Amino acid sequence: MGEALAPRRLQVGREALTPAPLVARVVPDVTGIDRQFDYLVPPQLAGRARPGAIVRIDLNGRRVDGWIVATGNAETAGFDEFPAERLSPLVDIAGLGVAEDVVDLCAWVAQNWAGPLRNVLRSASPDRKRARAAQPRHGRPSPVDDDVSSAFRALPSRGGVIDVPPLASALSAVHAATALGSVLVVCPTQRMARLGAAALRRRGLTTAELPDQVDAAVAGVDVVIGARSAVLAGCTGLAAIVVIDEHEESLHEERVPTWWAPEVAVERGRRAGVPVVLTSPCPSARSEMLHGPVMRAVERGGWPAIEVTDLSQVPVRSSLLTEQLLGAVRNSERSTLCILNTKGSARMLACRSCRALQTCPACSAAEALVDGALVCPVCANSRVPACGGCGRTALATVRSGTAKLRDELAANSRLPVREVTASTVGTGGEAEVYVGTDALLHRVSSAATVVFLDIDRDLSAPRMSSGREVLASVARASRIVGGAGRIIIQTRQPAHPLLAAVVAGDVAGWLRADTATARSLGLAPFVSVAEITLPEGTDAAVIPNIPGVEWAEHAGVVLARAAAHADLLGFVESVRATVDGRVRVAVNPPRV
Repeated sequence: MGEALAPRRLQVGREALTPAPLVARVVPDVTGIDRQFDYLVPPQLAGRARPGAIVRIDLNGRRVDGWIVATGNAETAGFDEFPAERLSPLVDIAGLGVAEDVVDLCAWVAQNWAGPLRNVLRSASPDRKRARAAQPRHGRPSPVDDDVSSAFRALPSRGGVIDVPPLASALSAVHAATALGSVLVVCPTQRMARLGAAALRRRGLTTAELPDQVDAAVAGVDVVIGARSAVLAGCTGLAAIVVIDEHEESLHEERVPTWWAPEVAVERGRRAGVPVVLTSPCPSARSEMLHGPVMRAVERGGWPAIEVTDLSQVPVRSSLLTEQLLGAVRNSERSTLCILNTKGSARMLACRSCRALQTCPACSAAEALVDGALVCPVCANSRVPACGGCGRTALATVRSGTAKLRDELAANSRLPVREVTASTVGTGGEAEVYVGTDALLHRVSSAATVVFLDIDRDLSAPRMSSGREVLASVARASRIVGGAGRIIIQTRQPAHPLLAAVVAGDVAGWLRADTATARSLGLAPFVSVAEITLPEGTDAAVIPNIPGVEWAEHAGVVLARAAAHADLLGFVESVRATVDGRVRVAVNPPRV
């Protein structure tokens, strides 16, 4: 009997030495397919088949790219659904793909913002499929000691939010963070990342600019820096994450899922156990709620001279060219930027008698005359067409736009005036005065004066976030003019709390009050919001009602809010399951 059992024991031992075939779970890079498929990993590819790698696969008779999101075998939970011999093999390992430690984070992003994982993996993948071999490089920077670096060192171990005024540099926080190891820096624009990398190199630090220098980022440097998608990039030796100007809208992904880079940075830092620092001259309420409280790098100062010109004494139909504006244009030795967020001509209502703008008494948005009544486009409040200040019924439309303003400035200043639009190529020195919308602040890097000709159009925009949007524009203008420049704000609401705060240098006080108002009214970010665009012709009656979720539909767009984020995600999935056709979902969009 013992001799008969010996071969069986030997056979069992041989089976134990034979490893189970490796299986890769793949997300195809194909539009409209939001599923994962299992593929057999051939032995010759097993050494390179890791989560995040880009692979070539056969899918329904086509050869396409995809990303490995997990690997396992028949003994791994979740991989025992189909026998390995029934699976198609991977064709090849096609490229570098996503950093392995970021794959699970990408899945979290897709779930948290209710969108396809494929889009997140695409954002996290460098354009170059393979990294060139490179050696790690680290500099020997001298220590930095200023208000911003001191604020960084005073933060708790998890990091926090630093209020860095426009005339101070957030790069000091990056410099201080390099004492911990490699730092991943996320900027609102590629241009800012490029300029920031150059400034850090002048300080003696080594940098890798994304997406072009992914090989250096993989090898190891002091600072890996890039725009929004850099938050998902690989960074060897990651020791800290810094997001500069976290309030900027460009840090929101416009494609579904509409993720927000600062929140992704906070989650990545939590998973990696490294500090995350969010900097801004006007910190958003969402960042404060998510990662606060806010630490002030400079308690007072840090903003240039800001002047407010009262337009209430200017006739409604008169020009916006005040004596203060013309004096600034004529006496300036450098360029002047004139900002008016209206092309051609636009209409707002003002009283002919007291010249007060007609704004909603409930939410302060600009009202419009509709069917003989003053109607608010935000809260749908309506009232009789009479001035809210003096009660008179003689109302007039305020007309002005960049084209008209350009002609008026050229005639009155006798200086070259140039209107800058989206199609304008370059902003050279041939013009001393530039006229344009808020986009002009992204086109010109230096000027003596920035004039906001009619800030009321922006303060009264039909959004609850309008005040913070105005403050962001003023902060951007402050960097352009610097400490020696000036900012002029023309308004018919000189007593507006925000304008009073920027003149008094108490921006932090206004931000605290605005955050408190949003919290008390149950507005974003203290609730989760989803904007759902329905297919044309969808009847709103099919939208399900879920406890804890409030929603309303207008013109084919459903706006929903919920105190619990999980309830909102459940509502989104119910809408997708109920509505025929494709719906577009934006979770927590920047403008609501």
